[in-house]
Amino acid sequence: MSDGFLWGVATSGYQSEGGYNGEGEPANNWAAAERAGRVQRTGRAAEFWSRYAEDFARVRAMGGTAFRLGIEWPRVQPSPSLEPLGAPPEFDGAALDAYADRIAACRAAGLEPVVTLQHFTHPAWLGVDAWLEDRTVELFAAYVRTTVERMNQRLVAVHGVAPIRDYVTLNEPNILVQNTYLAPGFPGKRRGPQAGIEALARLLAAHVRAYNVIHDLHATAGWGEPRVTTNTFCSDTYWSERVIYDVLSLRERGWEPGHRVESLFAAQAKALRRALAGARLPFRGGLMVTLGRLFHLLIDRVAPRTFTTENFAPVLRELAASPRARVFDYLGLDYYDPFAGHMFRPPSFADLEARSRSLHAWVMDGITSKWWDWRMLPEGLHFFCAYYAREFGRPVLIAENGMALHRRRDNTARHTRRDGLTRSEFLRRHVAQVQRLRVEGVPMLGYLHWSLTDNYEWGSYTPRFGLFALDYPNGTERLAEDHLGDRPAETYAALIAAATRETLDR
Repeated sequence: MSDGFLWGVATSGYQSEGGYNGEGEPANNWAAAERAGRVQRTGRAAEFWSRYAEDFARVRAMGGTAFRLGIEWPRVQPSPSLEPLGAPPEFDGAALDAYADRIAACRAAGLEPVVTLQHFTHPAWLGVDAWLEDRTVELFAAYVRTTVERMNQRLVAVHGVAPIRDYVTLNEPNILVQNTYLAPGFPGKRRGPQAGIEALARLLAAHVRAYNVIHDLHATAGWGEPRVTTNTFCSDTYWSERVIYDVLSLRERGWEPGHRVESLFAAQAKALRRALAGARLPFRGGLMVTLGRLFHLLIDRVAPRTFTTENFAPVLRELAASPRARVFDYLGLDYYDPFAGHMFRPPSFADLEARSRSLHAWVMDGITSKWWDWRMLPEGLHFFCAYYAREFGRPVLIAENGMALHRRRDNTARHTRRDGLTRSEFLRRHVAQVQRLRVEGVPMLGYLHWSLTDNYEWGSYTPRFGLFALDYPNGTERLAEDHLGDRPAETYAALIAAATRETLDR
C-alpha cells in the first residue's frame, strides 16, 4: 500500500538514453565538443532508450513509486546542423510518440512519471550560447506547447492512462549558468558574470512562459491540475539559489512593474545567512574550508553589482505579463554538497582528466572539489527542505540526491572516496533525514535518488552515481554490486519498505 509519498529515482535523457551527437543522430549543444575530442563521447550511454522497460521494473521492484525522466528537445526538434539556423526545424512526431509510449510504460509499471523538459541541453541549431538570445524563450515555449500537448493526447487517447501531472521545466538553471559562464565546464563562447546573469534572466523567463503554457493546456483539455516547477541545486550562497525563488515569487509578494529588486535581494541574502548560522550545522573545519568561506564572502560582496533590476529585465517583463502571480507549484530541490566552504580540497592532480588551459587553470583544477570530493552533511538536507517550505509555502520534492564514486570508463583508477563512504551508508543517512522531515510535518512530496544507473556526467563517465553499476567495456548490464562490493539498490529497497511501514503505522 502506498501512502502517496514518491520514492524513486531521477535520470536525464542525454545522460542515459544514448544516441546523441554521432552521425545521423540528434545533435545538442555538446556535439561540437564531443566531435572535437574535448570531452568523452556519449555513445550509447546507459542505453535507457532501449532498456526503459526493465529499468522501470527495477525501480518498482525496489518499492519505488516514481521515476523522473527527461524529454530531450534535440531529439524532439532535430537538425544535423551544428550552426545556428534562422528558422527552427520541424518537430519529429515519431520521437514525441516514442516519449509518450515510454511514459505510458512508466505508468504501467506502477510509477508516477516526473517529467523534465530541459536538462541542460538544447538543440545544436540554436548555437552554444542559446540562452543569451531572446528568441530562445519563444522557441522553448513552442517546444513545450507541442511536446506537452502531443504526449498527453497520446497518453489519454492511445494508451488510456492519465496525462502527466508533475513537470520540471528547466533543470538546475543555477548550475547551467555557473558551469557555462562562471566556471566553464559546459560548452559556451561568452564567459563572465554579465553573460551569466543575462542567461539566468532568460532561463527564468522561459520557465514562467512554460509554466503558463502547461497550465493553459491542462485547463483547456480538462487534464486536471498539473504541478509545475523548476528545480535548483541547493546552495548556501544566496546569489546561486534562493535568489531564483525570490524572483519567481515577486508577484505573490506584491511586486509591481517598475519596482526595483535590489533591496529585496540584499535583505533576503542577510536572512539566509542568519538562518544558516542559527541551524548550527555540524561542519568540519580546516584550511580548505576557511578558504571556501572567504570565497563565499567575496561572492556576497561582488554579486549585487550584477544582480540588478536592469539585468533581470527579461524575467521581470515575463512576470508582469503572466496571467498568474504564482509561477511554481512546488519546490524541486537537488541536494548534494551545497556549502561554499567545501568548494576547495587539498591539492590533488591524479584524478584530473581534461587538459587544463593554463598553469593557473591546472592549479585551480587541482584544488577545486570534484564530484567524488563532495562532503556528506545530511543535516543540511533537513535544513534546506524545512527552510524553503517555510519561506515559500510550498511542498518539497527532493528531485535529486546522490553521491559519486570515482571509476573511469575503462575501469581503471578505482579510487575510494577520501571519507570512505559507500552509497548504502549515504542512503541510510539521507533517508533518515527525509523521515525526520515527514515526522515534523514539513510538506514533502517525495525523494528521488540520483541516479538509477551510472551514466554520462557532462563530458565524462568517471563519476559513478548509480544504484546499479555499469561495466562499460562489457556493455550496459545493470550490476547490483559496485566495485567496492556495496549493493545500494538493495539498501534503498529496504529503506523504502521500512519508511513506508513506519508512515502507515503512525
